[in-house]
Amino acid sequence: MNEALVYQAHYTKSDPILNYMTGMLDFHPHDSILEPCGGDGVFVDKILEKDPKANICVFELNPKAVQGLKDKYRGEENIQIKETDTLLDESITSCSTRFDKIIGNPPYGARNDEKKKGLLNKLYADLYTKESYTLFLYACTRCLNENGELSFIIPDTFLSLHRHLAIRKYLLTNTKIKELALFPSSFFPGINFGYANLCIITLKKSSNVAQNLRNEISIRTNFKTVDELEIDECGTKKTVSQKEVIEGVGSAFIFNSTDNIAELINDDSIQKIGDIANCVTGFYSGNDKDYLHPISPKIKNAKKYICANPESIHTFSLTDKEKVCGIAAADCLVPVVKGGNIEYIKPNHWFMDWSTKAIQEYKSSKKCRLQNSDYYFKNGIGIPMIRSSKLTGSLIEGRLFDQSIVGVFPKDDRWILYLLGFFNSAVCTELINAINPSTNNSANYIKKIPFIVPSDETKSHVEELVGEIVSRLKAGDKQIEHKKTELDEVFANLYFQRVGASHKTSKIIPKQLNFLDLFDQYSDNPIVENCMVHEDIDVTYGTSQTHCQLPIDSSKNVLICNVKKDNWEQYLDGSAKIYYTGKKFPATVALNKLYYFMPYISGKGIRDLYYIKIARLGCRKEGQENEDKSDLRLVFDIERVGQLFNDYKKVKLEIWRTFTDTTIKSILTK
Repeated sequence: MNEALVYQAHYTKSDPILNYMTGMLDFHPHDSILEPCGGDGVFVDKILEKDPKANICVFELNPKAVQGLKDKYRGEENIQIKETDTLLDESITSCSTRFDKIIGNPPYGARNDEKKKGLLNKLYADLYTKESYTLFLYACTRCLNENGELSFIIPDTFLSLHRHLAIRKYLLTNTKIKELALFPSSFFPGINFGYANLCIITLKKSSNVAQNLRNEISIRTNFKTVDELEIDECGTKKTVSQKEVIEGVGSAFIFNSTDNIAELINDDSIQKIGDIANCVTGFYSGNDKDYLHPISPKIKNAKKYICANPESIHTFSLTDKEKVCGIAAADCLVPVVKGGNIEYIKPNHWFMDWSTKAIQEYKSSKKCRLQNSDYYFKNGIGIPMIRSSKLTGSLIEGRLFDQSIVGVFPKDDRWILYLLGFFNSAVCTELINAINPSTNNSANYIKKIPFIVPSDETKSHVEELVGEIVSRLKAGDKQIEHKKTELDEVFANLYFQRVGASHKTSKIIPKQLNFLDLFDQYSDNPIVENCMVHEDIDVTYGTSQTHCQLPIDSSKNVLICNVKKDNWEQYLDGSAKIYYTGKKFPATVALNKLYYFMPYISGKGIRDLYYIKIARLGCRKEGQENEDKSDLRLVFDIERVGQLFNDYKKVKLEIWRTFTDTTIKSILTK
C-alpha cells in the first residue's frame, strides 16, 4: 500500500498554529505530555521552547520518522520516543498510562489493511472507524488524567456529520470543550481540502457530566489570516453551552448559521422533511462505463462513455413487470436522473441499460446497488448528493435516479410542487448549510430540514409560482428570476415571521424523553421509588387467567416494553431483575405514575407482570469494564409478581412499536 496513503501525515509547519495550540494548554513543570503522532517533532520543539525539561512521550508509526526523531532528540532524557501504532497501543487502548497534556496533528483518513480494520472495528465499535482522526481524538481523550487537557488540529467534519454522532456525544459528556477555532484548510501549509475546513479543538477531561453540560464553548471563526489565531480579539466569537449542542438535532455544532436558523433546526415542535417524505439514495450499475450512455458527446463528463443510439431509447412508460425484470425489446435504454446542480427541470441527457439481460447482470453483480428499488420510476424530487453553494432540486418525473441523487418522495403526492419550490429556495439552502456545512448531502441530512406546514393559501401560491417556472423552463424560456425572487420572499416570511403558516393542529408525535435533563435532576437519586404494597385485598380477574401471588391494583399504570431477543431468556424464566430502555424513551409516559411493568416478547405477546421498584438513570453497559457513562438510558429495577395470563396475549405496541402506556384494567378488559 502506498506509504502516503497509510500514514496521511501532514506536518504542522505554521508557527502561528503551533503558538496558538501550545498557548491554549496550561503547562506545568511536572506535567506528563503525549504527542501521539510525532512526525518531525514540531510540537515537541515548541513545548521545549517553553520548558526545556518538559517530560514528553512521543508516539510515531512511520519507522523513518521514528529514526528521525531519535536522531533529533538523542541525549534528551526527558524525551521518550516509541515506535507504535497509537490506536492499537495497549497502553492507550487500556488507558493504563495517562497524561496531563496531549497535543498533536493526527492523520486524516489514513488507509488501513484488512487486519487493522478488523482490530479498529473491535476496539472502537461505536465510532466511525474509516476516519482515523476521530479515533485519535477519542482514544487520546480517554487517556487524559482528570482535568487533563488536549489540543488537536483536525478537519471540522466531526462537528456535524451524521457518522460522527458518537464522538460528539462522548466529548460533550466527558469533557469541557474550551475552544473551537475554525479556519480554511488553506491556512495549513501545503494542504487544501476540498471537502472540509480545519478545526483546532482544545478540551479538558472531566468526569462530572452535569458540569460538562453547563460548560460554555467558545467558537471562533472568520479569521482573515492564520496570524489572527493568536490574537483573542480577531475573528468572530460566539459561545454555546454543551447542553444546548447535545440536545440539538443530531447533537451537531450549528456554527454556520444565524440564531434564527439554529432555533428552527432544533425546534421539536416543527416537523422535519423526514416526517412528510421518504428520502432515499438511488441506483448504481456497478459498471457505468458499459451500462450508462449520454445522449451526446457534448454533454458534460460524457467523453468516456458510448453515446446512446436514439433507436435504443425507450419512449413509453414501463409496465410494472419491466420496472422489476427489465425490457425485453431492443429499445431498452431508460432516462436516468444524475447529479448536477440544475433547478426544477433536468433534460434527458443520460440513459441506463434496463434490458432483461442487464437486470440479471445487476442482480448478480457484487458492485451493483439496486437500493431502494421501490422508488424507481416514480414521481419525486431529485437533490444532488454533491451540492455547490446552493441546494437545488429537480423533478424526477417517473425516471430512474442514480446514487448521485437523493430522491425525495412525499408521502402525499400533493406536496411535490410545493417541496420543489422549497428545496430551490434561499431559506432551504441556509438550513441545509447549517445542518451539514460540508458539500456532501445524504438522505439523513435532507430528512432533518425543518418543514413548517403552510396555510392552504400559501401552498396554492407556491404551487402556482412553481408551476409557471416549470412550464417556462420546459418551453425554453429561462426568464424566471422574478418568480424565484417571489418564492424566496414567501419562504422567508413563512420560516422567519411565520407569515402564511397553517394554524391547524397536527397529530401529536411522541417526543424523546430528555435523559440529560433527568440527569441534572436525578444524578444521585431515583426518579421514582415505589413502596411495595401488601394490603389484604382480594382482586378477582378470573382465576383461569390470573396467577399473580400478590394483590393487584387494577387502576395502576403498567408500561409494556418490547424486549430484545438477546434478553428473552431472563424474561421467559422470570429471573429478570432489571430493564434498560433503548436510546429513546417517550416523553408522554408519566414516570411518576408508573407502577407495573410487562415485557413484550416478539411473536408471542405479554404474559408476566412485574413490579417497578425504582426508575432511575443508568448506562447501557453499567458496571462493565468498557462502561460508557455518556450512553444514558432509563433503567427500571423490577420484581416479578407472577403470570397475569395462562398464555401469552397479543397486544399492540402503540409508541414506536416499542412501548404501550396503559392500565391493568385496560389490559384485562380488552
